[in-house]
Amino acid sequence: MKEKDVLWTKGYLLLLIANFFSWLSYNMVTPVLTGYVENLGASLWICGLVGGLFAFTSCLSRPISGFLSDTRNRKRLMAGSNLLMAVSLLIYSVVPSIPVILIFRGIHGVAFGISSTASLVLVSESVSERRIGEAVSYYGVMSVASMAIGPGIGIWCSEILGYQYCLIISTVILFAAGSAAVFFPYKVSGPVKTEKVRLTWDRLIEPGLIGLGGVNASFTMMNGVVSSFLVLFAAQRGIQGISLHFTLNAVVLILSRVILAGVMNSWSLKQNLYPAFFTGIAALVVISQADTLGILLLAAVLKAFAQGLSQPALQTEALKRVEPEKRGVACSTMYIGGDLGQAVGPMLGGVVAQRAGYGNMYLLSAVPLVIALICFFIRCRRDILIK
Repeated sequence: MKEKDVLWTKGYLLLLIANFFSWLSYNMVTPVLTGYVENLGASLWICGLVGGLFAFTSCLSRPISGFLSDTRNRKRLMAGSNLLMAVSLLIYSVVPSIPVILIFRGIHGVAFGISSTASLVLVSESVSERRIGEAVSYYGVMSVASMAIGPGIGIWCSEILGYQYCLIISTVILFAAGSAAVFFPYKVSGPVKTEKVRLTWDRLIEPGLIGLGGVNASFTMMNGVVSSFLVLFAAQRGIQGISLHFTLNAVVLILSRVILAGVMNSWSLKQNLYPAFFTGIAALVVISQADTLGILLLAAVLKAFAQGLSQPALQTEALKRVEPEKRGVACSTMYIGGDLGQAVGPMLGGVVAQRAGYGNMYLLSAVPLVIALICFFIRCRRDILIK
């Protein structure tokens, strides 16, 4: 399936397209879905449940998604799960029932977990080993680009056309992602395996990557805390124009990934992670002391570099540290860490903010990154984590 040392193959381009449309649909739906169910008469508790259900079921599906990606046809998994996402979104778009929305939003999350795992493994198979880092970095640019424009498009569509039309348009975009997946050129390499594969612990979680998964969680905790509370923090301190923080963060993140994509092939994990740790810690410290928009914009740049250096490097390392036939469980292990950090960060942050205030919350949010940095340094010194 790999074509010498070429990166921009037909298969790789189709993966980029499918990833962009899948994330675009998600980012259009997420900011408007709670408003939609509130209009249907849902309580605030139900609105919160709908908002978090996708991430929860996606996280639950990660272990089995890794197993399936290692033992089944990955193209069929990616295409089928994309189409299942589209059908699920279509159903809860046209059926204005809160129980239906909850059920199919959950199914949507499960399908997303399977699709994203299978497609990342296909990225690693579509390019040469030497260019995996570059391929993963550009692949991530698609999701970041959708984050930059998706929420705005979704909010605009919901305000102009209404919630249901916004969801239906997002459904069409998901079908486009599924179509790109269907046309992905895939050939099963090697003889077809007919024996049954036993479902064991190491088929669900890759033990050697749990440490890296924890490092990934420390970075996604940072992202979750900043995304969840920065608007409230800015309002409390009288800072206007906070939306510029998120716009600048997305723009710098895209640029950093594009600029750094080439070096992902040659830089070691240490060369990527140490600057990521320091810029991430600095971003949280800067936010904790911010009293002007300019300081929050500086934090946006620092946070973007932390994200742009860490995530593609961690994903690339995970893919390289295992045999090709175990890349599915490697990807799912990393995604589990990321999902848990994204979910736990805002929960703990809310408790701390209520007791100690937003400034102290952001300062204390740097602690997981500091702990991860220390653990990473110790394991590097022992030559266990990095060979």
